[in-house]
Amino acid sequence: MEAVMACWELEKSLQSLTGVSPGEGTGATMSDDDEEQVVTLTCLMVVSMFQTGYKEKIVDIREEIPRKRRAGKLPGDTTSLLKAWWQSHSKWPYPTEEDKARLVQETGLQLKQINNWFINQRKRNWHSNPSSSTSVKSKRKR
Repeated sequence: MEAVMACWELEKSLQSLTGVSPGEGTGATMSDDDEEQVVTLTCLMVVSMFQTGYKEKIVDIREEIPRKRRAGKLPGDTTSLLKAWWQSHSKWPYPTEEDKARLVQETGLQLKQINNWFINQRKRNWHSNPSSSTSVKSKRKR
């Protein structure tokens, strides 16, 4: 609908500039300079209409972008629930299916997200056998 209105406005403006209705011909021709002026004015009008019509929408989108959370980053309250479970089970941080179901309920996350969080957490922060992890690190340095 906005496009139709924009075209209608352009049509009216062209009519006022040229004095000719669409489909109506006077037999007169415009000089190249006149034609260039009409094209320039038409382009300026289109840009102006675009800017005024969509300016508010562009501003709204720019304000909304920072509000969206980064993909992959869970909300703080959710992570604190997961970390609390992690801390209380630090010796063996493998939740049972019941634990996972409860965490899904409490956090609002999907089961896959819970599973991935624990996989990543174990990779980053847990070593079942500290001596084997240091030997792996020392092998990498050589």
